[in-house]
Parts: sequence; structure tokens; C-alpha cells
Amino acid sequence: MAFSIFRKPALAATTLALAGAALTGLVTAGPAQASTSPQACQVSGGLGGSYICEYGESWQTYPNGQRQVFVVGTNREVWTRYNAPEGGWSNWQSMGGKARSKVEISGNKTWNPTVAVTGMDGNYWYRQRMNNGGWTGWQK
Repeated sequence: MAFSIFRKPALAATTLALAGAALTGLVTAGPAQASTSPQACQVSGGLGGSYICEYGESWQTYPNGQRQVFVVGTNREVWTRYNAPEGGWSNWQSMGGKARSKVEISGNKTWNPTVAVTGMDGNYWYRQRMNNGGWTGWQK
């Protein structure tokens, strides 16, 4: 199965109105996984949603102290949520793609981190945060 690539504009413009909704969905078995559904865990901090337990949560801290969490939902899409300067949290937003690994973050504590996963095709895929707060599309 090929890794799906979705180009998304700035995160604020792609809110999917998933506040409080679980990040659940049908799981498609990839070449290296069994046909059973992976175990789902709840996102920490009362943020709602669930993710594939074995992949865990990946957290980014920006220079101003804001935080952003990335998970692989049970539908295998990469999902994110971040806290706003006024203290609340954004809705869950899909970053698209299909992953079979944890979300790795490089450039933590910077404004322009890179998030990466292993796609269902076994390739390394990544997105980078741009200066305007949006993200590049998935690249390999």
C-alpha cells in the first residue's frame, strides 16, 4: 500500500472540527503488520483522542513555551493538536498520510521542526513547519 500524501495549508486553516472526538478509524493492514487492530491508548493531559499505543506521543515545545503533540491515530493518519497563546488547545487536525511508525521530531525547541514517519510503503516521509506556521506537504 502506498503512503498517501496530502498537501495542507497552514494548520489554523485546516481545522477539522474534531474537538473532543476520538482519533479512531478503520485500520488497514500493511505489509508488515497483522490483520488485527492495534491497541489504542488515550492521549495524555485530557486532550481527548486515541492513538496506536506502540507509537506513543511526540511532543514539540516552541521557543515561546507553546506545545504541540503528534500521534498516529488508529486510522494510521498523523494527527496534531497545539496549545494557543491564550491557553486553550486547538482542535485535532489530520496531517494526512498513513504511518507505520512513531512520529519523530527533529529540531525540537525551534520554530521550524521536522516531523517524520515510516510510511506504509516502508519509506521515510517528512513534513517541515514553515515560518508562517503552515507545513510543507509530505516528502520522501
